Amino acid sequence: MSKFVLFLTCWLITFRSNSQAPPTAFPDTPIFTKTSVGKARIGTTIAQLKKLYVGCTFTPTFSTPYGFDAHTGKPDALLVRAAGKKLFICFGGARITGFIVLHPSYKSATGIHVGSTSGQLRTAEPGVVVSMHEFVENIQIAAVEPQAPASPMYIFSGQRPIGKIKNSLEASEIAVLTAKISWIVIKPN
Repeated sequence: MSKFVLFLTCWLITFRSNSQAPPTAFPDTPIFTKTSVGKARIGTTIAQLKKLYVGCTFTPTFSTPYGFDAHTGKPDALLVRAAGKKLFICFGGARITGFIVLHPSYKSATGIHVGSTSGQLRTAEPGVVVSMHEFVENIQIAAVEPQAPASPMYIFSGQRPIGKIKNSLEASEIAVLTAKISWIVIKPN
């Protein structure tokens, strides 16, 4: 009987330790600011970036000021991945001039992240307004004005209008509170 109990105990310890292993830690500092994502900063060179993110993959991709996958001839940005998960896109050539935050683990000082709702954004960022992107269908950009070029832009893609927008040149307060942030653009200049 004691052999059976010993066997059962060992089996349970082995089974539980394999089936309930802790999740892998997020591979970066989980914050973004007006000039950084994780350990990467505006002005960082690509060589420095690759030293900061050892073990990550860097895939050439296309970008626009408000998003990515804009095919402009040749790739003009780098997609940074860790363990197959998209972390962020950086653009700007030899030195980074901007980022597109893709992973929800990166949070602002107020807790906003990819996947936050428009209601959470409106609460966390007083003065935020939303406008439609005039060249890309169904892209809405939320930012705090008047310093919109210096603050992060929160992009809502493929969702119904979240403001009372009449045309692409007007900005509106956020009215719909359930839309989710698709990605965040950091481009201070």
